[in-house]
Amino acid sequence: MSDNTTDPTENPTVEFSEGAQVDLNRILGTALGVAREQLETNGVFLPFGIGLEAPAEDSDAEGELRLLAVQPPEDEEDPEADIDAEAMMADLVELLAQQRDAFTAVALVSDVVLVEDQRDAIHANAEHRLGGAVAVVQAYTPPAGEDGAWTFDEPGAEPGEQLVWA
Repeated sequence: MSDNTTDPTENPTVEFSEGAQVDLNRILGTALGVAREQLETNGVFLPFGIGLEAPAEDSDAEGELRLLAVQPPEDEEDPEADIDAEAMMADLVELLAQQRDAFTAVALVSDVVLVEDQRDAIHANAEHRLGGAVAVVQAYTPPAGEDGAWTFDEPGAEPGEQLVWA
């Protein structure tokens, strides 16, 4: 994680082992970074997952991170219809659940609207195979003009939902 963000797993309602906290910090930092990069480059991002592969049992190496994505469902009646992000997220959960034995931790990342604030935000729900889940929400503001910069608020943590290891 970059130096300007807080530890996303610092959440008084969720307790993690030291190893799980390190894994979740790594995966959440990567998830937020990928989402920010996609926003800055394309102005939008589709739901995606990040999986931390389990290292070999006889290895001291850290597991590799994998970016996981699914194809948006096609609406045959209206090819110009908006992409169904909820269906994509359900497909990602199914994909990760089928492959969960290969991962130590996973994060599911989507673009959401914070209803109370009427702002867009990155939402990353991360969970660990040892149990527990944490979600990180990072609101953002697109640039005001072509030469403007994206601004990203400090991420905030909240209890997450176990979807893959439910």
